[in-house]
Amino acid sequence: MGLAEQLLGAGSHTSATDIIAEYAHQNGAGSSADTSNKGTAGDSNGQQQGVFTPENVARALALLASSATDENNEWSAEEIAASLCKHCPSLSWEDVIYKLPYSNLSVKSEAGAVFIVDVFLAATAGQNRPFPYSFMYEIWPDAAAQVAFLRYTLHSSSIAPHLLDKHMPTILADPVDLLYKAYHTEFARILTSPWNSLSLILVLSHLLDSKASDDARSLLEAGIAQEPLLVTLALARLKIQHPRLQALLQHNVARFLKRDFGHNGLFFELFRIYEKKMMMAFFCNIYRKDPAFSRYILDVLVDLGMANDLLLVPKRDDIVMLDFIVDLAVFASRRGMLSFETWFPGLLAELGSDMLHASLEIMHTKIQLEASRQRGEDKGMAAYSSAELTIMFKALGVMGMSPNNAANLKALYAQFVELVGELERTENECSSDEGQIEKEAESLFLRLYRGELSVDHMADTLEDLRDSLRIYMRKTYHHVIQYPLEEFSFFDNYPDKELTITGQLVGVLIQRHMLSPVSEPTILEMLVKALQSPASSKSFHFGMTALQACLYRIEQLPMFCTRLYQIPAFNQNNNAPAVKLIKSIIASVMPARNAKAGSGTDRAHSGMTPVLEDTGLEAFGQSRPANPRGASGMRVFQSVRPPPLPELDEAFAEPAEETKDKLQFAVNNLDRSSLEEKTNEVDKLLQPKHFIWFSQEIMVKRASQEPNYHSLYLQFVEALNRPDLLKCILRETLVSISRLLNAESTVNSSSDRNNLKNLGAWLGGMTLARDQPILRESVSFKDLLCEGYNSNRLNLAIPFVCKVLEQTTRSTVFHPPSPWLMSIMGVLAELYATANLKLILTFEVEVLCKALSLDVKDIPATSIVGRQPTRGSVDALASEFGKATIGGEAGMGSALASDGAADGGLAGAVQMPAITGADITVDILSVLSQHASFHAAESLFSQQPMLKKMFYILTERIIRKIIPVHVARSIYVAVSCTRDTIQKDFCGEPNEEHVHRAAQVMARGLAGALAVSLCREQLKNKLFLTMCDFLNGQALPEQSVNMIAVGLVADNLDLACAIAEKEAIERASLQIDTVLSESYMSRKRTRERTGQPFYDLARYSRLVYPGDFPELLKVRLNGLQAGHLRIYEDFTQIPHFFSQIGSGAQGLEAGVGRDDIGSASAGADGGVKFSTAQCFERFAGIIEDLDKTVSAAAAEVTLSQLPSQHEACLYARDILVLAVRSASPDDTAMDFAQALVNYLYRSETRLGIDLYVLLLARMCEMSGRVAKEVTSWLAFADDERKFNVAATLALIGEGLVSTDDEDGQVARLIEANRPGAVDFAVRLLRRVLAGGTAVSAQAFGKTAQGLAKLAQSGQASAQVTKVVEDLKAADDMQAGDAQPGQSADGGLAREAEDVPAMKESAQEEVGSAPANRQQETANRQDTASRQDAASRQQETASYQHILLNWARVYDHPAAGEAELTTLVRQLLQQIPLHETRVEAAFFRACVGAVLAFYDQSGGRGGFQVADALVKLVVFVTRLGGRDGQARLQTVRMFLSSVTLVIVDIHETRPEAFGAYQRPFFRLLSGILGEAHAAFRAEEAWCSEQTLHAIVGLLGESLRLLDPGLVPGFSFVWLMLASHRFFLPRLVESRAGWALAAELLERQLRFLEPFVEADQVSEPVKLLYRGIVCVILVVLHDFPEFLASYALRLSDAVPTNCVQLRNLLLSAYPRDMRLPEPLTPNLKIDLLAEITQSPDIPYDHAVPLERVGLRTGLEAVLSLQRAPAEFASGVMAALHSDGAHYDVAAVNAFVLHALVRITQATDDAAREAAQRMALELFCAVLSGADPEGRYLVVSAIANQLRFPSTHTYLGSRMVLALFSKSDDVVCECIARVLVERILVNRPFPWGLLVTLIELLRNPFYAFWNHSFTRESPQIAEILTAVSTSIHPSDPPSTAA
Repeated sequence: MGLAEQLLGAGSHTSATDIIAEYAHQNGAGSSADTSNKGTAGDSNGQQQGVFTPENVARALALLASSATDENNEWSAEEIAASLCKHCPSLSWEDVIYKLPYSNLSVKSEAGAVFIVDVFLAATAGQNRPFPYSFMYEIWPDAAAQVAFLRYTLHSSSIAPHLLDKHMPTILADPVDLLYKAYHTEFARILTSPWNSLSLILVLSHLLDSKASDDARSLLEAGIAQEPLLVTLALARLKIQHPRLQALLQHNVARFLKRDFGHNGLFFELFRIYEKKMMMAFFCNIYRKDPAFSRYILDVLVDLGMANDLLLVPKRDDIVMLDFIVDLAVFASRRGMLSFETWFPGLLAELGSDMLHASLEIMHTKIQLEASRQRGEDKGMAAYSSAELTIMFKALGVMGMSPNNAANLKALYAQFVELVGELERTENECSSDEGQIEKEAESLFLRLYRGELSVDHMADTLEDLRDSLRIYMRKTYHHVIQYPLEEFSFFDNYPDKELTITGQLVGVLIQRHMLSPVSEPTILEMLVKALQSPASSKSFHFGMTALQACLYRIEQLPMFCTRLYQIPAFNQNNNAPAVKLIKSIIASVMPARNAKAGSGTDRAHSGMTPVLEDTGLEAFGQSRPANPRGASGMRVFQSVRPPPLPELDEAFAEPAEETKDKLQFAVNNLDRSSLEEKTNEVDKLLQPKHFIWFSQEIMVKRASQEPNYHSLYLQFVEALNRPDLLKCILRETLVSISRLLNAESTVNSSSDRNNLKNLGAWLGGMTLARDQPILRESVSFKDLLCEGYNSNRLNLAIPFVCKVLEQTTRSTVFHPPSPWLMSIMGVLAELYATANLKLILTFEVEVLCKALSLDVKDIPATSIVGRQPTRGSVDALASEFGKATIGGEAGMGSALASDGAADGGLAGAVQMPAITGADITVDILSVLSQHASFHAAESLFSQQPMLKKMFYILTERIIRKIIPVHVARSIYVAVSCTRDTIQKDFCGEPNEEHVHRAAQVMARGLAGALAVSLCREQLKNKLFLTMCDFLNGQALPEQSVNMIAVGLVADNLDLACAIAEKEAIERASLQIDTVLSESYMSRKRTRERTGQPFYDLARYSRLVYPGDFPELLKVRLNGLQAGHLRIYEDFTQIPHFFSQIGSGAQGLEAGVGRDDIGSASAGADGGVKFSTAQCFERFAGIIEDLDKTVSAAAAEVTLSQLPSQHEACLYARDILVLAVRSASPDDTAMDFAQALVNYLYRSETRLGIDLYVLLLARMCEMSGRVAKEVTSWLAFADDERKFNVAATLALIGEGLVSTDDEDGQVARLIEANRPGAVDFAVRLLRRVLAGGTAVSAQAFGKTAQGLAKLAQSGQASAQVTKVVEDLKAADDMQAGDAQPGQSADGGLAREAEDVPAMKESAQEEVGSAPANRQQETANRQDTASRQDAASRQQETASYQHILLNWARVYDHPAAGEAELTTLVRQLLQQIPLHETRVEAAFFRACVGAVLAFYDQSGGRGGFQVADALVKLVVFVTRLGGRDGQARLQTVRMFLSSVTLVIVDIHETRPEAFGAYQRPFFRLLSGILGEAHAAFRAEEAWCSEQTLHAIVGLLGESLRLLDPGLVPGFSFVWLMLASHRFFLPRLVESRAGWALAAELLERQLRFLEPFVEADQVSEPVKLLYRGIVCVILVVLHDFPEFLASYALRLSDAVPTNCVQLRNLLLSAYPRDMRLPEPLTPNLKIDLLAEITQSPDIPYDHAVPLERVGLRTGLEAVLSLQRAPAEFASGVMAALHSDGAHYDVAAVNAFVLHALVRITQATDDAAREAAQRMALELFCAVLSGADPEGRYLVVSAIANQLRFPSTHTYLGSRMVLALFSKSDDVVCECIARVLVERILVNRPFPWGLLVTLIELLRNPFYAFWNHSFTRESPQIAEILTAVSTSIHPSDPPSTAA
């Protein structure tokens, strides 16, 4: 009988002690006290263990617990435990507990579960061992018993929660620092809850599928009722895929969203902390199941502070839930959180076409919803309002999209137009009835006060009103919200009940974020006023009630807390929960360093009120609580900054796996004896692009874990002698150090801390031990120690620093008393003395001092740690609060700060620019030649002019040598100071233009002044010494030398300094914009997307002022005042000297001239780019300020009189920089130009006209399109604003208007009797006659003639007559029109009217060409080769100039067909292009001009000359004669010239060839495009025959440019060969098939060697994908062509490109319908098509003749020769070169055999030929080597295409060979067929039919062959193929 039965049999009335003792006695064991009479203690223990085994005891306990009930449980757990411990003290009680599930434990009551726990606790009393509840979470044999035990244990009140072993808790205590204090109480409760166990939920999920599923479900439901937060969070964290649990999880999350459970805020806080990504996915899924949840989801996201990230910073990954995001944005817009009108277009601008399709889907869904509602099918409201849908339509309407999408958008808009009327009526219903709205609001309050509505229900109703589509509902909501504000003054008269309800309602509104960013600060201010009332007043009661209702929101309002904390009456109410909470908040965020001054209360009474830097109410959620260890995402240690990667010629990449293994093996086996060997081995394998991988994965990872091998690894790296590798290792070391320092895990992980120390030693060994410094830019050790002190991470910082500094013992430079080392030791000494370090940290410092032979007590301690601002909770809270908005104080509006501003403020990092003398952008020689003075050496330089040139050269050399370092330093200092000052002063400035303006003037002013002050003395001394040396060499007296040198220096020192000033100013201007670019964009982005101003709250919260600091000087959040801004304006007046090159006209030219555009472009490349809309918005503000400035100037002030730093010049430069930084420069320049024209004609001052004209000219220089539009409008537009004399003359002077164009236009207007034109002409001519203008009166001859005619008619005024008389009196009255060469533009009308400029230019420059050629022909033998070259060069230059003139004329906006035709006719008269040599020379010269112009444009789209040349070729072709061949001669010669130039540059200048591929493509494709356009326009010269001929000529050119011969042209070659105007035209008729096939074949053969040699680089991959795409298009559009030439093309396909071959062989004629290959019992011999031979339009037997096998093959097939005899020599002939088989000959061998068989005259001959062919192939395959056998079988498989005689014969041949051959041949056949099925589709039809027959037909016994089972992999592949072909017939059955 066992112990269990004995206990149960004796009953509870017997003592358990006696029963157990008797049982022990019966079984031969006694207590430990009786062992003296029975042997040794060891024998006794063994007997006891044999009696009281864990199984025996567990069975006894299980039996007792199962029989226990709540009413009757008389067994004493303590007694049983004591007795068992007495008789068996070594019993393992954990084993007993774990045996219980297998001992028939089945408790019936809570008493049974408590009995088990009590026995264990009594038995282990004093051992501090928790009850092992984890046994509950295992799978029990009896599921019902397990559920019962779980239920009674979880529900027991007798078991203390702390005794429960959670095994795997759902939540830990770690997140408590991330939670608001209001949640702490509840969090502490659920932390100890028995339901806080992932293991518990996991076991319940398993039990749901057991026999006890109903009990498990009821237990889980009970858990949800008891602890919904823990159960739901556990389900989310476990990610169980059980459908029922997934549905339960979504249901619970939805209930939390709707606030059905309590503490929903805490749930979502924890959900965010543990499963943020999963939470967003859940939200999206819930929304898609029920879109009504979007409102609740937005509430949660706002409360969590996540709406910012989702809505304001969209990512491309978020496009998958775009419908969800847009819905959230719509509701956020209705709540006033953002402006949907700017948000949606901004989202489109950022994500572009990626979101186009999703946007159309959203609009389709919403419009269909509205249509259903209007049809009465859906009685609900439409999701989007008409205004919101209109915004989306407008934004999408301006986007570029495909025709299909455009059609869809148009259709949606048509539906919208039909629905919008009813939708607007619904929205506006009752919206204008203010009385009704007021009554509705009052009725809500009446129902609330009567008790018909609870406060929560009232809030729910207000939420519905706030988010409603109907305007009157939203107005009702606003009226209700305004009610407490209006009634506040009457609250003292309110009844207590109504006042309490009102307070509760206000608190709930605050708690739920239901107040808009505008109204919430006002409500909070009302609460402050209420709480400032006497404590006995009703207003105070109202305030306290409201606070009590929004406890969970209070911590999100720091300044509100601070203001309440300062109210004495509020602080005295210590028992109120709100007061306790606020006091705890204030106490938790007080800086620890200030704690010494006393408690928060003491400071409050002493005037030292703690201030929380408020970040107020943010539009999207609130700040997160501070985490001193950086949980907010901030990097705690910012003093470790890895340097940038070294610049290499190729991008970094990981090596191949094989290379990785070799490198790792070499390093693994590295030791000192094999160092040289392993170094050589690694050196051969390691490429520069692998440095990053090698550094991180091999070196740094090992260095962090193997400190004993540091010296070996350093020797290894030095032996490699790779400087760039050393840089990469250093960088990756710092990256790993930074990662470990800032990782949370390092604080608690000893292994990570050891790794950090090892990396410190490694870093010191790489640098300090080798006498190499660690730059402060990389690691600032003093700052690192201060950061460790401020963040309580000295346990990381001190050991790391000590390990680094230990390596100085091996240095000859950095050992004590090195100042650098001792300064760091001083910080360590300060920490050692004052920081109360732990013993282990003091030990680290002492060890370091001992290694350095120093005494820590003798080291002078610094005091920098104490001066460092503490980065305590206040700073962290303020940084996180940077995401919130300001509110709570009167006059403060809402604001929004971006995430990026929270850490780092406005600015990015400032780096010292690296400038050399060659980088100076100022043209120093030009400046010196214009402005240098020589008063002291005037006579000397006039006598010896060469000395002046030497002076220029020497001065330039000195300037370039001296100023770069000073300019760089001045820029660094100026930009650093500007950045720090701007981010402080402008943190409350929401207007980015003000920030930009102030930053510019300060940086420019400081940089210029610093550059001058730094350079001046050094320039002065160096110039003097150099001038003395120079003059001494001229044999001058020493006294004269000194005098002249002093004079030259005095005259030109300011000029030299001015050059330094200008260089510093321009570079500083660009750098400060780059540094502050994110600040500008943050302000812009926030304003556009939210409608709220941006404030840098993180920076604002850290501002600290002395106690007596004037309020007027403090930074405010409403921008700087005028007095502050004047300080910045004063930077423009920094006095140092009058800058010679920065003044006058040159000043503006230097500031906004052509050079500046280039520098601005360079600066813009690294800075932020702005959209066109953003640029124009900024431009509008700048141009308005500029217009005010110039309008205020005196009327006669000119641009030349302004200094370079004048406000107008700075504004002008800002406009230019803004234009350069546009993402669409052409569009932006066009917009700017239009505005500038308006301002130009509106300006009334000389300064304004000069500035606007200059800016307009710069816009035209930036964009050719703008230049064309502007000059065309200025010349030909009929606009009376143009009658502005000053503006017209300025435009002419700048070259924007031609005098010819202006003269002709004014003359025409005079002739039309336009009064305004006559008056304008009179004023214009008077101004010209007065002199001082850029043009003379003769330039306006037509205008003068018009006025003269008007005077002769007698209708002219006296003014007209007077002007005509003045003109007649002029000496040059008879001068004609200006020559074309004198005109700025050379107006085309004038050129076509007389002798055009093109003709004159050709006559002048090319007229000598024929004469030269005649002279050359006559005197060829007497002319030297040098003269020939000069003549050809002159001829080429003439031709190129003609082309450039033609391009200028062709590009003119007034150029028409007639004018261009006339010019070409004149060109043909001047140059005999009918002569082949002349034509060739002409076109080659023109192609050279195209390339030269492309070079000059910098490769940025300089195709104007190329397009003009193509057009010239078209005109010459059109006018070349009526004969088609004569016309084509021009095209042929042009294409030949281009081809020759391509080949020439490819061979002679391969390094430059890549840069010219675009213009080459433009030329060749341009001819195609022009010919196609002419054919479409049905022009006479371009018939269909001509078009085909041009396409053929281009094909011939491509044949000459074979990629195998010109590989550098291969990509452009493929683009041209696949051009939409070339390839379709070429293959649309059979005449072009041969050429098309040849071109495709050449491209395939070019790829073949790369693919077969496995040298597939990225360019080759790209080329391969391109040819595959081309063949796919041909297969789709021209299948007949591909079907005819597939076999020829497959000859060129590499053998391993199986899919490409399948693609070719899958082609079949368009009119053929292929039978389904899987059709049961398909008989291909019965198909009609099987009797038709495939089309083979080429001589397929040529390769066969090449190897001499054609005659023999035909003899065998005609029965004239034995197959066996012929077969013996076949493979040798096909393998003629001895290295490779001739694949084309192999394929031709098989193809010719099939062709000869099909050509047989009768059936008997055909059968005989088939038999001979089969015998021949059997003999060939049996005697061939593996490669040859594979090629022959592949050639046969190539014939298995669409139904035809060849497919039929090939299929029969394959099947017969398989049945007659040995296993080797059969295996080869199976390999060929199966490998072609394993790739992606398409598959050739015949191949599928043959393989299906082979697998299905038992005759071939496919599965009986040994190769099908040779390896598991092969068997698996064959089984998969068979199953995919015939799933119902598995291989085993088939076999």
